[in-house]
Amino acid sequence: MKDKVQAANKRSVIGESRMQFDDPIEVLMKEHDKVLEKLSVIADSIESIQLHGFSGRAFQDLTNATSFISTEMRKHSDKEEKFLFPLLDKHVFESPNIMRHERREIWQAFNELMASIKDVEDGRIHGTTICELIRSSQEVVEKFRNHIIKENTILFPMVKRVLRSEEYEQLRKDIISVN
Repeated sequence: MKDKVQAANKRSVIGESRMQFDDPIEVLMKEHDKVLEKLSVIADSIESIQLHGFSGRAFQDLTNATSFISTEMRKHSDKEEKFLFPLLDKHVFESPNIMRHERREIWQAFNELMASIKDVEDGRIHGTTICELIRSSQEVVEKFRNHIIKENTILFPMVKRVLRSEEYEQLRKDIISVN
């Protein structure tokens, strides 16, 4: 009897997670949540460096978080660029273009952060290296957080309002297919 209850509970949990991931906007928002967690790690690492000085632990946490963001947020952005924005472009003009512009600025700031990280890793440390690392980290955290908030509170609700049901279903299929 106990095994049957456990099996039923397992099926229920699997069913719930499938339902959560059947909605493309929920998938994208879950990805945002993971990135927000890593942005908090970056912010905490930088705060530690500011309060206690540079440490290998804080730097390692920072590099691990940026590595995750580099990989996962780029995949996320690619999905939005490839699947979401073309559908949205059919209904609205300004929002996708604003988001595209913001993304270019975010990735430019992120590339500056990665260059600062590389300088530290390669031992190219000069008088302003740690200051540049802190500044670029703070800029990346702020820009990504603001962008995610805009997508979650403005863009995604708009998507749900303006896409026709067949477009939303196509978006669901496309997003699910790459997950």
